[in-house]
Amino acid sequence: MEIQQLKHLMAAVEHRNLLKAADSTFISQSGLSRSIKSLETRLGVPLLIRGPKGVEPTVYGQSVLRRARVILNEVAKAVDEVRAIEQARVGEVTFGITQNYGTYLVPELLADLHRERPDLKVTVIADGFMELLERVKTESIDFAFGLIGQIRRSDGVVIEPLRSHRSRVMAGRGHPFAAIGAASRAQLADADWAMLSSEGVQRGFGLFFESRGLSVPRQVLRTNSISLIRSMVKTSDTLTILPEDVVRDDIQIGDIVPLECETPIEQTKVGLFFREGGLLTPQAQLVIERFRRAATPGASYS
Repeated sequence: MEIQQLKHLMAAVEHRNLLKAADSTFISQSGLSRSIKSLETRLGVPLLIRGPKGVEPTVYGQSVLRRARVILNEVAKAVDEVRAIEQARVGEVTFGITQNYGTYLVPELLADLHRERPDLKVTVIADGFMELLERVKTESIDFAFGLIGQIRRSDGVVIEPLRSHRSRVMAGRGHPFAAIGAASRAQLADADWAMLSSEGVQRGFGLFFESRGLSVPRQVLRTNSISLIRSMVKTSDTLTILPEDVVRDDIQIGDIVPLECETPIEQTKVGLFFREGGLLTPQAQLVIERFRRAATPGASYS
């Protein structure tokens, strides 16, 4: 049983006339008749009869037609899916990530994606959560992924949390706190800090100390560069807050020490954010699904 034979059978019943059915399927009348006859021979039963209103299906034909509609619908869906996948092999996608993911998870995800879709062009914007929200709203990026900051309302942006994320206070090996591996609230408030400059991080950092009746510590460096923060912490008496995976190599060789203490903005959510009602291309949907898989609970990135 072939797909074309089913299409010819359906056309004959729909038009009740073999000539019209042949015209609609771009085949000669004799060719359509041979196609249906071949199907009848294979099944061993008659599928069509000539009735007072033209060509009509037999009871066998009615049974085949019911199945044929399901089969042809599934074939059409399969073709659509294949075309969508094929479209995602080429083209472009632009998305944003919060700065911490420039050094882990995303590089591995992009490397895997390139091996599978070498013709897909990807542009990645690393920025703070609030800045990425604005880019999503203006559709300058297709979507964004990363740490979800504190906001009062999303203003047309759909946020899809994927999992929780933990950060810790970090000190360089020469910092006084590194020797004991811990610090009190008061010590944290008196320390100098190097922090990410994004609005969400800054707001959460300030609220932590203010809610405990402490002065907000002095930040000697604010930047959107995690690499610069890492270097600053390793070469000065400054503290910072970062996920352990960002500085895992530095921790292993002892250049940076995670401290046992209360951590401002310790627990955050990781997720995706899109423009509400926005159109996502097959390319963007492909990359989004990779992020969902990579960030499912049990993944080893945090």
